[in-house]
Amino acid sequence: MTPYDSLPNTAFWKPAVAEADPTALESLWQPKFEISAQDLILTAGSCFAQNIGRQLRSRGLRWYESETPPADLPRSQHEQNGYGLFSFRTGNIYTAPLLLQWVQWALGTRKPDSEVWQADDRFHDPFRPSISVDGFPSAEEVLATRQRTLEAMLAAIRKATLFIFTPGLTEAWVNCATSAVYPACPGTVKGRFDPERHEARIFGYADCRDALDKTLELLWSVNPGLKILLTVSPVPITATISGKHVLAANFQTKNTLRTVVGEIADQYGRVDYFPSFELIGNPCSGARYFAQNGRTITEQGIDAVMRHFFKATGSGSTTQCVPTGEIICEDELLEYYAPLP
Repeated sequence: MTPYDSLPNTAFWKPAVAEADPTALESLWQPKFEISAQDLILTAGSCFAQNIGRQLRSRGLRWYESETPPADLPRSQHEQNGYGLFSFRTGNIYTAPLLLQWVQWALGTRKPDSEVWQADDRFHDPFRPSISVDGFPSAEEVLATRQRTLEAMLAAIRKATLFIFTPGLTEAWVNCATSAVYPACPGTVKGRFDPERHEARIFGYADCRDALDKTLELLWSVNPGLKILLTVSPVPITATISGKHVLAANFQTKNTLRTVVGEIADQYGRVDYFPSFELIGNPCSGARYFAQNGRTITEQGIDAVMRHFFKATGSGSTTQCVPTGEIICEDELLEYYAPLP
């Protein structure tokens, strides 16, 4: 007898994955705590997190949006102005250090950055460059609007019962003088790149782990009962500044994030891990969960992930397939800089 003789089928690749029937993966995730229709849910993170928020809202769960659009803003412009994408009007939060920065600003443990970018007579927020189609009329309005977001963010954190965070990147750009983390390289979405002021950072395991640990400590300081659900975006990175082949850099990125969130979920009783990364990347699913470009997750893939979520939690509809709509993603803009074939 060996320790392997008593293990279930789920411990072996062949019966659990390679030769599994369609229902076999239903046991992949067994929620650590209850998630129900009564939970007030916040979502934040990378582009893939936009899908999660939309699906939660469309399938009957209490997804919370901390800032509602102005009454005079046409519905067609809501998402282009940062509404309805995440629970906070922060835009995409791709990295763990960027999430920590936003939470520190919201809770007042770090002074919000005062940097503003100007282009002609319009002004833009370096830390959410995609939330306004045409920018703002003044630098003061940029900072005032961001302050409203921080206040709404804190209020939402205080009242929520579940926070879902989906990191997707470990590479980021920072301000050399202030160490403030940007969601995108200056000059790619808005602003102007300055090599004297901006530098690339590749956050390793220790950086990401430390940022998430500090974030959880801050969240629980104002809401001790807040449950945390972590997942990793299965969307591959668009480009890398690391000097490595983008395929190698992508796997290093995702493996770093997966290790960090997995260990944190194992450590804390109030934290769980949801395997969207594994459900999409399962090699036995073939390529049907990726579009032709090998990056975009298909409607079928998103539906598979969310069906798994609702099946495991017993909340929301498991039969309704909700179209995801347009995804706002600064990272995708880096495709513009790729050399022509």
